[in-house]
Amino acid sequence: MSVDRKTQGLMVDKKWLRASGRRQRQTMPEYSRQHAAIALANQLQGLPEFRMAGIVGIYMASDGEIDLGPSMKWCWENQIQTCVPIVQSQTKILRFSPIGKDTPLFNNRLGILEPKVKEGETLGIDRLQLLLLPLVAFDDDGNRLGMGGGFYDTTLKANQEAGGRQPLRIGVAHELQRVEKIVPDPWDIPIDMVVTDRCIRQFPKT
Repeated sequence: MSVDRKTQGLMVDKKWLRASGRRQRQTMPEYSRQHAAIALANQLQGLPEFRMAGIVGIYMASDGEIDLGPSMKWCWENQIQTCVPIVQSQTKILRFSPIGKDTPLFNNRLGILEPKVKEGETLGIDRLQLLLLPLVAFDDDGNRLGMGGGFYDTTLKANQEAGGRQPLRIGVAHELQRVEKIVPDPWDIPIDMVVTDRCIRQFPKT
């Protein structure tokens, strides 16, 4: 398959942005990570949509992603159910499993912690009222760059095509992961807002 120069340039740009974003968050000092996690939780608690949610999709941080530990703890203390994504072995469609402070976890095939559950014990993304998505980079227009696996976009697209209820999509990241511009791909599902350790950015519905 041939790739024109313009497309090839975008691919290189995204590859560079992904590498740069991962490097920045991976090299943060531990005290900065802890401070950012607490600051993020404080920002989320200021959102009415977060405070009023019944079921929230979260993630277990890896690869330097901003930690949701303090945010999860706040949810548990305020009777908000938290669910983490379960990577399906044969598909990119994510399922979600409830998680509490005493839930046993193990490393999945991607090296990310998740509960060990049976298929019938998981929820579809349409059951979530709010979804927190990890970001590698983001811009002020609401474009996001993930790890490149396509799990979230594939899952959200499949739910959309099935007529399922879409959760409020909130990207979360360190403020230092903001970049000037990300050119979205046709298959990218937009996010509704980005919350960092510094501020909240909301984007118009499209």
